[in-house]
Amino acid sequence: MARVAAIALSVLLLAAPALAAPASCGPHDVVVDYLARAFQETPAGTGTANSGGRVELFTAPKGRSWTLLYTGPDGQSCMIAAGRGWTPPPPIPDDENTRPR
Repeated sequence: MARVAAIALSVLLLAAPALAAPASCGPHDVVVDYLARAFQETPAGTGTANSGGRVELFTAPKGRSWTLLYTGPDGQSCMIAAGRGWTPPPPIPDDENTRPR
């Protein structure tokens, strides 16, 4: 009986970090809602991946945080990278402002 209890305790201790870690994948709308609520992140850019999925960049105000999200053709989204200190690229001048007068 003690051996069964020791095995059960070992399983619980090994599983505890996995249970405590937030999921990094889920349905697109659920993941996007989580990024908005937890970090105030909103979409800053999007592109189509060669795999047919979609890559989206989410950023928080004042560059506090950013998340790169990949959504597969099945609608499942996974956070593939995240960090702090996002700095957007400088604006690209539009054609009107670059034409000689």
